[in-house]
Amino acid sequence: MTGAGARAAGALYGLAIGDALGMPTQSLSRERIQRDFGALTGFEPAAADHPIAAGMRAGSVTDDTEQAVLLARLLLDGAGRIDPVALARALLDWEDDMRRRGSLDLLGPSTKRAVAAVAAGTPVEDAGRHGDTNGAAMRIAPVGIASGGGPAALLDSVVDASRVTHNTSVALAGAAA
Repeated sequence: MTGAGARAAGALYGLAIGDALGMPTQSLSRERIQRDFGALTGFEPAAADHPIAAGMRAGSVTDDTEQAVLLARLLLDGAGRIDPVALARALLDWEDDMRRRGSLDLLGPSTKRAVAAVAAGTPVEDAGRHGDTNGAAMRIAPVGIASGGGPAALLDSVVDASRVTHNTSVALAGAAA
């Protein structure tokens, strides 16, 4: 694989590897990370008492990678466009599946509020106006890979993929970056 395909694969591999490397330390204090791990040198399992990833095996991917794959599938299904209502439904279905698997690594607070609002009938444009986390940036890699129309088209695609859950200037700027 060369060129654009290799760069696209590299972006997705980087996301998945970074996600798996960070899994055992997510949401932990710096002090606890230093106490439990010292210097991380590879994949580690999460502790049994981890608040989100309790007992996950070393190398496990979490919500960021799974939601990026979800977004990629929606981009493929939509010929490069994201239907925000379909995204909201897919995120709710993903969370239900995570619960069935016994995971505590569920939707973040902004995403959870927004998709619940869409499910209750709130217009997509309003649902994500109170996003206060970085969930849109964490799953955005497929949008960058799929966008081929220059900076303006990329920004439009970022907004399409993010507004349902994170329709704030800070969140959209983070996803665009």
